[in-house]
Amino acid sequence: MKLQKRKINDKKILLSLMLCASFVLAEVKNIDINADILENYQVIDVRKPSEWVQTGTIKNAIKISFYNEDGSINKNFVEEIKKISSKKPIAIVCRSGARSAKASALLDQNDIEVTNLKGGMNALLSQGYETSK
Repeated sequence: MKLQKRKINDKKILLSLMLCASFVLAEVKNIDINADILENYQVIDVRKPSEWVQTGTIKNAIKISFYNEDGSINKNFVEEIKKISSKKPIAIVCRSGARSAKASALLDQNDIEVTNLKGGMNALLSQGYETSK
């Protein structure tokens, strides 16, 4: 039992280190979020389902959680993003911009071009944006 827990913890540590390394090495485009730019992108909301319910989402955003509700990384995240077919460039949003920056860095390391929406939903909501519930 202890060996199993250690293996799980080791995997979590390795995933965290890989994520940190990808964040440092990534060259992701970052732009400040505002309602006027949203129509130019296919927005991917990487928050948790509980957050989507709490605040609503950006109209036409695709919801793909970066983290599961238990705080673990969604191991299928990159593959789910790769399945998206859009003529518009992809932009990543979260609550504050920190998680979307990490997700964007990971996607960049997997040769998926994305833009990080700095400020996230907090900034957008503070500008009076009406979400879809």
